[in-house]
Amino acid sequence: MIALYCDTHDIRDRIEGSLSASRLHPADSRDGFERLLGSASVGIAGLLQCSDADVAWLRKTVSHGLVGPSCVVVTPLSLKRLQRLRRIESTRFHVVWAEEAGDRLGRVLAQINPWHHDPLLLLGRRLVRDHPLHPCLVSAIEHICRLSKDEDPGPPAASVDVLARQHATVPPDTFRRYWREQMPLRCPPKRLLSWALLLWAVRQRPRAKWAAIADEAGVRRRTLERHASNLAGCTLTAASRGPAMIQGRFQDWVAEVSVADQDSTTVMVATPM
Repeated sequence: MIALYCDTHDIRDRIEGSLSASRLHPADSRDGFERLLGSASVGIAGLLQCSDADVAWLRKTVSHGLVGPSCVVVTPLSLKRLQRLRRIESTRFHVVWAEEAGDRLGRVLAQINPWHHDPLLLLGRRLVRDHPLHPCLVSAIEHICRLSKDEDPGPPAASVDVLARQHATVPPDTFRRYWREQMPLRCPPKRLLSWALLLWAVRQRPRAKWAAIADEAGVRRRTLERHASNLAGCTLTAASRGPAMIQGRFQDWVAEVSVADQDSTTVMVATPM
């Protein structure tokens, strides 16, 4: 779902002229836009002035945790607007100049949307790109969140000790210390690793039985049952029948444990290709 808010008819006409109307859920007010973002993967904000107050509103509005919606800002090209938008706090924001919306907006959305189909990938991408993490944490997140280019990566590490030694290549105690000091998630690494295992196992269910999936992951079936119950509040059978439900509960959990973003100067500006 794509939420849309525009403060002028001209920008709205440009946006609607470049996208199918069926993809857009327009809001008549900023309050309505904020409500729509609660169930949207992407929000488009068309702002004529893109003033300091507008940028502050955007920062406040798109703050739904590390797997919250992305925001595409459509505004006329100017140096002052670019300088203001540079203060936006994370790469979840993208800028398309209004003059280029017809050519660029659809392509920018095509780049963003795939990440929102997999919240674990989205989390990993934002952690690695938006936060200054120690290399050992980057390596661990790349493994946990499947950021490699492999189309079908195997199961995540069976324990934090294995994750630290084999993927982060540091002693477990050192890894846990860096995690506590730098990771913008209020959870121990084991919790995220457990979620990654459950999400991976649910994806494998159409091709294998639970016992075989557990064996491939190096755990017991009982471990998968415990993760489904403790993390998602359901049985393995229910998890396999509703993978979208599991992803939704993972997103809710990430929103709960996400630490408020620190100020940054990174904004993705869509430039002509």
